[in-house]
Amino acid sequence: MNSRNIQRANPIHELPLGFIRNRLPVDLGTFMKNSPNLSWIVDEEARLLFANNTFLCFLGLDETAINRNIMDLLPRVIGEALYEKHKKVLETGQPLQTQEKMFWANGSEVVFWISLFPIDPVNEKKLIGGEAINITERVKAETQLKSAVDRFTTFSQITNDAIWEWDMRTGIVYRNEKLKELIGFSNMQDKHGLSWWLKRIHPEDRNRVSDKVNEAAEKGLQSWQDEYRFKCSDGQYKYIFDRGFIVYENNVPVKMIGSLHDMTQVKQLEQKLVAEKLQKQKDITETIFRVQEKERTRIGIELHDNVNQILTTSKLFLDMISVKDKKHEDLKKKISEYILLAIEEIRRLSKEMVTPQLKENGLITSITNLVEELKQTNTLGIQFHYQDDIEMLSIPKKVTLFRIIQEQVKNVLKYSRAKNLIIHLQMQNENVELLIEDDGTGFDPSHTRRGIGLSNIYERTRFYNGKVAIDTAPGKGCKIKVTLPTFD
Repeated sequence: MNSRNIQRANPIHELPLGFIRNRLPVDLGTFMKNSPNLSWIVDEEARLLFANNTFLCFLGLDETAINRNIMDLLPRVIGEALYEKHKKVLETGQPLQTQEKMFWANGSEVVFWISLFPIDPVNEKKLIGGEAINITERVKAETQLKSAVDRFTTFSQITNDAIWEWDMRTGIVYRNEKLKELIGFSNMQDKHGLSWWLKRIHPEDRNRVSDKVNEAAEKGLQSWQDEYRFKCSDGQYKYIFDRGFIVYENNVPVKMIGSLHDMTQVKQLEQKLVAEKLQKQKDITETIFRVQEKERTRIGIELHDNVNQILTTSKLFLDMISVKDKKHEDLKKKISEYILLAIEEIRRLSKEMVTPQLKENGLITSITNLVEELKQTNTLGIQFHYQDDIEMLSIPKKVTLFRIIQEQVKNVLKYSRAKNLIIHLQMQNENVELLIEDDGTGFDPSHTRRGIGLSNIYERTRFYNGKVAIDTAPGKGCKIKVTLPTFD
């Protein structure tokens, strides 16, 4: 039977015995007449009593088929199968549903979902109604889907990658065993959807990942990728590289398929290399600071013991010179004054340059001595407030804090025209905080070039992973806050 030879038949055919019209309610008759599915009625002798237009057209029949045996109308294999099912309905009096596949001579196939049901007898003749729905395309789609799922399942089982698939319509997420093993949730179910996954992403990464996934779907992108930290079943975070590909139907995203890669070891190695590099830089900087302090001390001692000695001797010789006229006497006096000024300046510089004896005297005493000396030589009012537990700091950090105070006090004396200076030194949680504030002229930090003094403060603070905060403005004085971690 070739479906190409189908002829158009009349919309509906009345049974020759005249009882079909009377037995079919109007609604049922209209329904069967206009149904897009194949509809028919046979009697207990397998005679075709009724067939709608869809039935006749599909099988290439016309109205002459009515009242003929279906075994004579259909291909033998199909006719016999349908006859046996009709017979079963007659015997049991119960409806029957089945799926049947029909093969045409050209090799093509059609799949029907067939429903058979008994109809109340007419003139003591048993009747059977039937309806067949063409589900060929649906079966093909299901077969293709099953094949795709089987391939995906097989691939996810044999691959070393952690694979996931998110059905965006149902919210169900499939994850293969490798992925479950990766995060430690071997018994997790598909109900653990996207929201569950997002909740386990590190709070600092969560919004970024969520926004990236939504943006990719909203903009019609083919894929997205990101790196984030995921909290596994043991409570530990792993660094995950996640990449997803989006499947669209009619420009609507319906599915995402992706894979995870554990980047934890790579990240740990990167962090280790960075830490080693930072430690190496820190060692170099520490060596530079140590050499600088040593050189400052050497120069300070050299100035005090040698240069000052030379100047003192020069003054003695100058005092031995006898001059007779007033002009030369005034010149001698002026030279003597300059030598004394140089001696005092060198004493000040040498004392400033020599590393304070912090190990013997402590940081508090060293800063107190510095403040007292400044009070004696300047009109600047200085206050120093501190906590005794500052002495628990390491010697290098004490040196750093002392040098920062020296640098900023020098800046205040040189530039600010301040009348008052307050130094606060205290422990705050796990940090040490140094606050130096004055009531001087202040400056605009956005337009002021950082000088050597400030650069030294920043450099010394950065060495200990500390922070420097400057609060100043023209005419508002200046506050410098230095925060250093108590322990390395």
